[in-house]
Amino acid sequence: MPHHPFEAIVIGSGATGGVAAMTLAEAGVRVLVVEAGPDRSPEQARGSEPANSLRRAEGLLSGRHQRQAQHPGYWKQNPALYADEYQDPYCTPADQPFLWTQGRQVGGRSLTWGGITLRLSDFDFKAAEFDGYGQSWPIGHGDLDPHYSALERLFQVKGNRDGLQHLPDGQLESPLPFLPEEEHFRNLLLRDRDVALIHSRGFAASPPGSASRWPMSSSNGSTLRRALATGRVEVLSGCMAVNLLLHPGQDKARAVVVVDRSSGEQRLLEAELIVVCASTIASLRLLLQSEHSHNSRGFHDSSGLLGQGLMDHVSCCRFFSVPSLSGRTAMQERDPSSVLSGAGSFFLPFGNDPAHCKGRSFLRGYGLWGAINRFDPPWWLKRQPDQRLGFLIGHGEVLASKTNRVTLSDRCDPLGVPMPMISCRWGANEKAMVTHMQDTILDCIGVAGGTPASLPDLLHFPFVEPFVRGALAVQDDAPPPGYYIHEVGGAPMGLCEDTSVVDPYNRLWRCRNVLVVDGACWPSSAWQSPTLTMMAVTRRACLEALRPANDCG
Repeated sequence: MPHHPFEAIVIGSGATGGVAAMTLAEAGVRVLVVEAGPDRSPEQARGSEPANSLRRAEGLLSGRHQRQAQHPGYWKQNPALYADEYQDPYCTPADQPFLWTQGRQVGGRSLTWGGITLRLSDFDFKAAEFDGYGQSWPIGHGDLDPHYSALERLFQVKGNRDGLQHLPDGQLESPLPFLPEEEHFRNLLLRDRDVALIHSRGFAASPPGSASRWPMSSSNGSTLRRALATGRVEVLSGCMAVNLLLHPGQDKARAVVVVDRSSGEQRLLEAELIVVCASTIASLRLLLQSEHSHNSRGFHDSSGLLGQGLMDHVSCCRFFSVPSLSGRTAMQERDPSSVLSGAGSFFLPFGNDPAHCKGRSFLRGYGLWGAINRFDPPWWLKRQPDQRLGFLIGHGEVLASKTNRVTLSDRCDPLGVPMPMISCRWGANEKAMVTHMQDTILDCIGVAGGTPASLPDLLHFPFVEPFVRGALAVQDDAPPPGYYIHEVGGAPMGLCEDTSVVDPYNRLWRCRNVLVVDGACWPSSAWQSPTLTMMAVTRRACLEALRPANDCG
């Protein structure tokens, strides 16, 4: 690459942005990371009580967090980590609600990520070859295996090697032990239903006394930290990327146009390589504003698919109680490591295994994530003190559809940038899947001798019970798209520019020094938590961009 102040610009500082910056910087590239939000300290990011509760009240009363407050994570984290919906607005059709959670700060949504790290299998990458719907990925598990492995070792991912074809094993450290009620649940399911309940794979909870440090699951505490340690990376915070500026031939990007969120001033940032990691919807917004049909000097999308095929996992949730096998005292008081986390939980990974999918009335698969006794409140808050609380959440693959899409609105945000218009609804396949999920969940709870109930029926909620009873997490129907915060698609990768937006190495077909590596590049959603795969795709694409044959200069 030729000598410039920065050889590469990475747009976004979250899970994929951190991997991109680390991969490039450790290879000797000078990198500028552009982040739309502020740069906070660990203490500022975590906040404290009662200040966090006061911020929640303000966010709800003012409407600044009206949509994002529907997600349970909002109620256990600093609400400052959730974007101001007046400053970062978006549109939806009146009959198609979409709950877009935005993380506008250095670290992005990695600061609120649950830390589950599951690989995709070739049953997921090549699903279209099994059932004929949509397009398969142009890559498979073998292409990502070395990148999965490198990241798992870096993150010290915990989990078990289960030998499942449809959920490949990784480079995993020993799993966290099941709690007594979870072990009992596992034995009953295996005995009565021949269903495997496995350890979740991911990050353990941060240990006590680590409030002054970033969690390993955040880019701030892992990949971005390593990138900055090279001395080759700078972070420009408080500046939102607006569009790409191309060379006259319109086949290569020259710069990124950014706007300073404080002053409204626009700046031009030049580099030979641009890596788009802003998160799926924000990345699509940037690409749409940089494409020829919206910008006469923009790149050409021959496929006409840019913005189409938006997906999120369809989900449903059931809480339940089971008899306690460990007394009344909350386990977290005895063992802080027993708290709910990416590794401290379990899965029923039905997935896209054809053996599980045979005979169903819908395409593709789902898994159930759950835990028992990992978020137990004090016994005096429980309506039945001698019961332990559990949950099962189904999340399943959503089929890519051209009618589910992101476009540009005629309305602008406070910075004068067109707002994204998000049009997305569940189809018949997703509705049939949710019905199956619900039946499976209730059957599993019954096998365990549990009692399904809503949270307000399990716990006393002084002052906030009316809000809890109306929350989407406790409703019978599937929450609207966006709720699960696993949105992907809109700039799919593929083998041909007529049927995809980026090539197998994530380069825009007609503007090959631009890599799109976050969830936007996914042709299908699979059922697994997507973050590890997004990071593996990013590492692979960035290493390929460094090969001499792909030198962007």
